[in-house]
Amino acid sequence: MKKTMSLVLALVLVLCVITGCTPVTTQQTPSNQQQTQSSNEGKSVENVKLRMWTFLDLSSENARAKVLGKLIDSFEAENPGVEIIVETQEWSTMSAKVIAGHTAGSCPDIFMINMANLGEAIASGCMEPLENLFYNNWTDKQKADIDSELFRAGFDGKYHYEVPLFSGTFGIMYRADLFEEHGIKVEDIKTWDDLVEVAKKLTYVNKDGLQVWGYGVGYSTDVTDPHGVLPTVLFSQEGSIFTKDGRPNNWAGEQGQKGLQFQIDLIDKHKVMPPSCVALTSEEVYNMFEAGQFAMISGGSIRMPTVKSLTAFDPDYVEFMAYPEWNAGQGSSIANAYAWNTAVWSGSKHKDIAGKFLEYLVSPAADKMWVTEANQIPILASTLEANKDFINTPDNRWMITAQNIMKSSALVFSGQYSITGFALDLQNAMIYAYSDGMSVKDALEKAAQDFINRNVDR
Repeated sequence: MKKTMSLVLALVLVLCVITGCTPVTTQQTPSNQQQTQSSNEGKSVENVKLRMWTFLDLSSENARAKVLGKLIDSFEAENPGVEIIVETQEWSTMSAKVIAGHTAGSCPDIFMINMANLGEAIASGCMEPLENLFYNNWTDKQKADIDSELFRAGFDGKYHYEVPLFSGTFGIMYRADLFEEHGIKVEDIKTWDDLVEVAKKLTYVNKDGLQVWGYGVGYSTDVTDPHGVLPTVLFSQEGSIFTKDGRPNNWAGEQGQKGLQFQIDLIDKHKVMPPSCVALTSEEVYNMFEAGQFAMISGGSIRMPTVKSLTAFDPDYVEFMAYPEWNAGQGSSIANAYAWNTAVWSGSKHKDIAGKFLEYLVSPAADKMWVTEANQIPILASTLEANKDFINTPDNRWMITAQNIMKSSALVFSGQYSITGFALDLQNAMIYAYSDGMSVKDALEKAAQDFINRNVDR
């Protein structure tokens, strides 16, 4: 692994020679804390172009993209001379590209980082502390309004580095119409064994000749999310999935082995999932659910508005529930909470204006738009209170479910150590065991070592 990193650094240096950039390989010292938004008030701005990396495509019909476009337009109108240029990125590779770009000395002024890469991003020094931008000027009331575990995930004990846009958690999307048709009640699914029995009822050929599978998860490593039984089992075990210093916590122990074997049994023993799931991406599983080929899938709550907009059946039947119980008496299995951590690049030449726009994205007015126009979980506690009537409707029930999961049984990863690629490792454990024929114990041990090689022993 060290040889690989040396080659990467060598390539970075070559790139820097060609482009004339300055490589950044160590933690940067935060700029003077007095360089805040207030120090720039009243100054004219001329022809400032801010680059922003996001997975949203402003030309699409995606509701979040539309809201972002509106916010950009209004910010530019209020700040003549400022232009925000959105450069849409592939969501599964964007975070790694940001960190690599910082190392090479070239990053967008504003970017999004996922939870799995947050620790690595903070350690790399690529994110400008919010204290240097606007946070020190906020009142105690403003700070309390945004305070949450997801916001604190980007706090290293001294500085805050990000604002959590598009938060959510993982759980199970399901077809309420098929539940009703087969006499199934959500409250009866208390354990994973209960879910198996429900999935058996929902695995059938419908009247149109379409094969419907009871449950779906995509295990391909092309697009990785911490889906399936194994992640929830490891999150739910004593001490959770990582030790306090960020190492795998007994992945190959009894709980992990049972969880991985359960995933395999869903395909081979219970036959409620097609064997092709091992090669399917999570994106393909979402698409198949939208087309009516799955009755239940493991998915992220953040995808609910998009899935509802693309279904071949009545979208009002798409519902969201917590993962069932794994450990007796524990209640819902633990899922991880997530957000797209949005930050200003520490190397930006326009950090003051970029910080002003970042603050704009989480203003009360903007947060109301994220909620009411893009169906996102509120960033600010005050937005939740002010929009209770909108959220508490049948069409938005999933938002309440997701919030309840986040409050009661969701895990927020610490940004104080790197966990880059952990979801890939858990996906690989399934592939090692199911496709490569390794024992579940050996597969988990190899997955844990893969994680250590990438994040610890480097």
